Amino acid sequence: MFSFEMKGDTAKLNRKLSNMVQTQIPFATSKAMNETGKFLVRINKNDMKRKFTNANAYTLNAFYFQPAKKRNLVMTVRRKDKQVGKHYLEVQDKGGLRPRKGVEKRFEREIPYNGIFRAMTPTSRTGGSKNNILMSQVNKVSAGIKQPYSKSGVRYFAAGPHSLGKFGGGNKTGGIYRVTGKGKPQKMFHILDHMPRYKKKTDFHGLMNKFASKHMKLMLKKTMKQALRTAKLR
Repeated sequence: MFSFEMKGDTAKLNRKLSNMVQTQIPFATSKAMNETGKFLVRINKNDMKRKFTNANAYTLNAFYFQPAKKRNLVMTVRRKDKQVGKHYLEVQDKGGLRPRKGVEKRFEREIPYNGIFRAMTPTSRTGGSKNNILMSQVNKVSAGIKQPYSKSGVRYFAAGPHSLGKFGGGNKTGGIYRVTGKGKPQKMFHILDHMPRYKKKTDFHGLMNKFASKHMKLMLKKTMKQALRTAKLR
């Protein structure tokens, strides 16, 4: 009588499956999380392009993701830290008062002004392409204030609201002026007695929560298939 018998070692098979689970599933999960991180950074960048007018590269690249690893399944999308001061994107996400700029603190110390100096904004003479304050003009004004009697006859001074009505034009705000000889003073900067208030433009956490879960499920399904296809029972 001929016979053939096969015996299964389920304990050995379970050990092999357990090893596969310990290696392949964490790998698939970390890969899915990191693909989701890349996707969320792109989604946030596209949202800022829609919400902001002529957003510069610094703004659009302000966010990045810290990748997950097999032994540390934590992926974080976060904003890059700013070296000094408060970051301007916080106020865009929450709304409220604009953080005070360093140049405003500097001019408050340097320029004799009788009124309340909280903020300053440029005029057409000192504003850049996106109405940013030109530091070249800031430095000229600062130097002119420190040397009021220059050989060129140009001098700079600060005056409160409505104090230069005799020269015509609107001066509802205080300002820093430049004057040459006996000519009409030219307003270089507006001085405000309050901080500008921003409306809420972005919703970072809402955007992340809206897309993260759905995209993670799609990526995890894809990476798990890849992991099982390439897995080896050793």
